[in-house]
Amino acid sequence: MVDWLLTEQLVDIFREARAKRPELNAELVGRNPHAEEDILAGAGTSVRVDTTVGGALLVTPKRIARLVGEQAFDLIQFTEMVGYDWISPEMSEKVELKDDFYDRLYLYPRSAPPIILDALGAAVYPLMSFLARVLEFQSQKVLLRKLDGDLVELLGKCLWAVVKGPFFTDADLERLFRRDRGSLEVVAVMWPRLNLAAPDLLDLLERAVRELIARRNQDESVWADFVGSEPARLEVALDVFRRVVTGQV
Repeated sequence: MVDWLLTEQLVDIFREARAKRPELNAELVGRNPHAEEDILAGAGTSVRVDTTVGGALLVTPKRIARLVGEQAFDLIQFTEMVGYDWISPEMSEKVELKDDFYDRLYLYPRSAPPIILDALGAAVYPLMSFLARVLEFQSQKVLLRKLDGDLVELLGKCLWAVVKGPFFTDADLERLFRRDRGSLEVVAVMWPRLNLAAPDLLDLLERAVRELIARRNQDESVWADFVGSEPARLEVALDVFRRVVTGQV
């Protein structure tokens, strides 16, 4: 389902960009031999981006690859992408570098160093629009469809138990979660309207479940008020969440 949605987005975004700028250095390609044949009845829809230094990239609903002659080498599969940045990762450098590097993107895989795409020319703008859709569909909307409502509610209770319960002092939060109570409360308030695929969020939930379970026996009545489920159920909920957001299911 995600691939179908992203195929529609890929076509719409780049078709509109090409209509506004006929000279755009990106072209929609049907039945590309390097594209995915298993979506949209095997149409193999993709976008070829010709960089301003002579190279070429292939963008499909599943990945970005570098074209070298007749070969396509994967740079990143979207199931592994958790974010991207424009021009520079440093906010303070964006204005300074915008004239020379306006067409540079940083892609962030789940567990690997950033991938830098540069010399993208004007194609950087529709590509950014498409990547925003990739992250949106992979996180809140699509991932939530895979998660049972009771599971989402239980993990949300864990976040609130960390913030509002008597389980942790302010010093505990700084030491165990590397965050203060205020920043953790922001996460609890926003849950689950977050980028659920972000590694930092999974790390936070893993710490929350582990540390809450370790403190359950301090006062079981308080545990019942804030969490209300057995530790084993929390561990199952966390395991399901982990497998969904890491693309295992």
